[in-house]
Amino acid sequence: MQSWQTDLLNLQLTLTVKPMFKYVSSLERIRQLVSLMDNTVGRLAIPRGTQREPVKIPRADFAAEWVRAGHTDPERVVLYLPGGAYVIRIPNAHTGMVSRLCKNANASALMIYYRLAPEHPFPACLEDAVLAYRWLLRQGVEPDRIIIAGDSAGGGLTLSTLLALKERGLPMPACAYMLSPLLDVSDKAPSRWKNALSDTALPAPKDRALNPRPLYLGDNAPDDPLVSPINGNFAGLPPMYVQVSDSEMLLDDSLRLARRAHMYDVEVSVDIWRKVPHVWQAMGFLPESRDALEKAGAYIRNHVI
Repeated sequence: MQSWQTDLLNLQLTLTVKPMFKYVSSLERIRQLVSLMDNTVGRLAIPRGTQREPVKIPRADFAAEWVRAGHTDPERVVLYLPGGAYVIRIPNAHTGMVSRLCKNANASALMIYYRLAPEHPFPACLEDAVLAYRWLLRQGVEPDRIIIAGDSAGGGLTLSTLLALKERGLPMPACAYMLSPLLDVSDKAPSRWKNALSDTALPAPKDRALNPRPLYLGDNAPDDPLVSPINGNFAGLPPMYVQVSDSEMLLDDSLRLARRAHMYDVEVSVDIWRKVPHVWQAMGFLPESRDALEKAGAYIRNHVI
């Protein structure tokens, strides 16, 4: 049974965030509203002792920063790809969550603010993620000490990055961690409609005032395996850990990931949580958030010795 804090948050999201995506059709306005929330509530969610250090990656057209939580292992590195439907940035909320993940995993995180659509449609974000991974390798970080992680759209980008690394002959990281990942941008999965009411953060695709999909796709087909990585060939991919809510519209993406990974004999663990909101791990005041990040930290420690 979910906590009373989660019940209260679900009500708040239903009354605030979900209507915003349902009725606000201007991307500029959505970005302004999200930025306002992130600079107030999101900033307060950053744990005391979190260290943020800007990083300049050569030839990169995006910002990046190291996120650390005290004295953690500098050679165990999470490459974190934040979510936001490929069109929105939420830096403070993500920093708070990544800091807590780092503490639990005894790791440092390189969080990249990859280029967003529509200014930079696919494959800009994927090229940025691969560039950041190559940079970590050039810095002397061993691939078996790297974890690629991301939430929502960033979770989809995590899987796309693994496929791109394999395609380019680069070594695989130790493992991947995906939080409520968006793995199929076609929006055809049944849970997009079955969970349209129970998902407290996002309205059904047909009810959104602004559809980010065409902004991200550009001229690319939605079933391209690097766009919708659920369609990719998983052979040779590293172990993957996924956390998803049973009440969110992206549930089927994770269930399909599990089936497809098993087809290719890839180790995968999909952890389904009851009635928590989309990317609940970012809500540090929830008991379920603390539990989820503790489990993720243990998974990472077990796979990166």
